[in-house]
Amino acid sequence: MSVGRLVAVAVFVVIAALYVGPVQKYLQVRRDLSVQRTEVSRLEREHGRLVRLERSLHTRATIVWYARRCGWVFPGETPIVVQGIGGSHCE
Repeated sequence: MSVGRLVAVAVFVVIAALYVGPVQKYLQVRRDLSVQRTEVSRLEREHGRLVRLERSLHTRATIVWYARRCGWVFPGETPIVVQGIGGSHCE
């Protein structure tokens, strides 16, 4: 090989070596971005579910349902306790 070709090959190898690091970093950032987008999507779904739950907790029907589940009664009602069918489901 001639000296010119050796220099050209050496320059090519150096340039290729300089590109390896940034290319690896770029590929890693793309993988990280994909993971982060998946996480954002999951969190958006969870947020929507929590917003719907929060809205439902402000309705009279839901409040009464939770109160009944905890064994509460309205004024004037007669509480009846049935034993042997399980404990309180109050959270």
